[in-house]
Amino acid sequence: MKRSILYSLFFLALMAAGSSCSKDFLELEPKTGQTEANYYKTEGDAFLAVTAVYDAYSVQNWQFVPTMSDIYSDDAFCGGSDASDMSQWQDMEMFKMEPGNNSSSDLWNRCYSGIYRANLYLQKQEGIAWETDGLKERFEGEVKFLRAYFYWDLVRHFGWVPIITEVLPNVEEYKNVSQGTPNEVFSLIASDLADAVAVLPVNLPSSEKGRVSKGAVQALMARIYLYHKGMSAIGDLGLTAEQWSGGSTVINKAYVQTALDQIITSQAYSLIPDYADLFDWDNQNNAESVLEIQYSDKAKSGDWGGWNINGNFSSVWLSVRNPQGDATVFPGWSFSIPTWSLADEFEPGDPRKYVTLYDAEEMLTDYNRAFMNTGYFNKKYMARADYQGSGGDASHNFPRNYMDIRYADVLLMAAEVWLTDNPDKAAGYFNQVRTRALGETAEKTTITLDDIYHERRVEFGGEGLRKWDLLRRGLNYAEENINASFVVPSGIPNPGDFTARTFKANSWGMFPIPASEIRNMNAGVLQQKVPAYSGL
Repeated sequence: MKRSILYSLFFLALMAAGSSCSKDFLELEPKTGQTEANYYKTEGDAFLAVTAVYDAYSVQNWQFVPTMSDIYSDDAFCGGSDASDMSQWQDMEMFKMEPGNNSSSDLWNRCYSGIYRANLYLQKQEGIAWETDGLKERFEGEVKFLRAYFYWDLVRHFGWVPIITEVLPNVEEYKNVSQGTPNEVFSLIASDLADAVAVLPVNLPSSEKGRVSKGAVQALMARIYLYHKGMSAIGDLGLTAEQWSGGSTVINKAYVQTALDQIITSQAYSLIPDYADLFDWDNQNNAESVLEIQYSDKAKSGDWGGWNINGNFSSVWLSVRNPQGDATVFPGWSFSIPTWSLADEFEPGDPRKYVTLYDAEEMLTDYNRAFMNTGYFNKKYMARADYQGSGGDASHNFPRNYMDIRYADVLLMAAEVWLTDNPDKAAGYFNQVRTRALGETAEKTTITLDDIYHERRVEFGGEGLRKWDLLRRGLNYAEENINASFVVPSGIPNPGDFTARTFKANSWGMFPIPASEIRNMNAGVLQQKVPAYSGL
């Protein structure tokens, strides 16, 4: 769903108290004749309002989770022009985040803005003159999925967060919303996803690519289950091992096994035969895409604030500084630089290596070898000169979607949840992914969890999944791998760029709650609960 957003509808209250939106933003006058009072009347109004919730899902304003997750993990170094460039990411990488970190506040703001939009829609939907059978239920399912996704981003990044499920009547009530526990947040997520999975379609026509399907809901349930299961070992989070639930829905291993099998047997998705074709800019929303964030150059954006950018702004973050010798590369800022650790993970002859990694030393005659340069760049999503937008600032308008969930992930999650209960079935799912890249001679008759983790890393390199895979396997596992990524090869020309970092286990991979949000709430209502930040 492209981001044709009616922003003026939401100037009244984009998280009026709980977010860090500026006073000037909240006082903007509507620029069209539409206001909340005369809106939410027709199915067309409802469609635009639902699209506004999708818009918050896709916003990248300096807090794009896949990019930050790769930098946090052993798959990418922060990079940039020097050690002070994008200091909020540099601090995140070095485990020095503080409550004033801008990426933390931007992520919080994006999530609660989306939650506000979702709650407003759910509150107003009864006033719509519904004419199309099943449309109300479908729109509600999409909005609940997106609200669950925003809370998923909040709980995995902050742990304890305010739970808001309705539009509150005044600022003072927002300032008093109690801080929910992780278990309470997961319960809301389960309830919303259970409602969504019951009503959303299995198959989508080509005209509706980018909207949420039943398979996307089931796949997100599985992804959250695996993270929840791994993180339940941290007793202070208060999670119940092996399951999470909301209402009458209990999401445990059996539930996830069934859900993933249903996606696979539905035949709604399939692996693209050639891995390289997955990341062809002319082959977006393809058969392997289960959930894909839509980006477009249609807005011709020039707004550096983030919310009016309709293109994939992160593409320019990832690209090469001052590239010479390859006219297809659009000059970028060299952030999220792939590590030698990731490059070394690929087996000899694995074609995924150079679909994932752009080897600048091989492909270019020269370029700016900036901070933390390894010679590699994220080829999957880096900016392409031959796909510049038709107007606005070129950095903002790359029409490169982001594949949030791929069918390969469904297969590898299914391999993981069936590994002990049905090893042959697990191996079958696993080998579909492995042999797509390496051929039938690479098939394994028996597999281990380490095999699955290896396959996940080389399959999804540069796609933002590695951080969460590390954490769900345990803090010790995450620490070992993340710290090892800073052990750099001998003989490199820039060893001083790679100051060893020490994993901060008591951060649990989370961010500090923004100081501005604590100040916005009444005294004592919102507090840092994660041990690494509790004294800040």
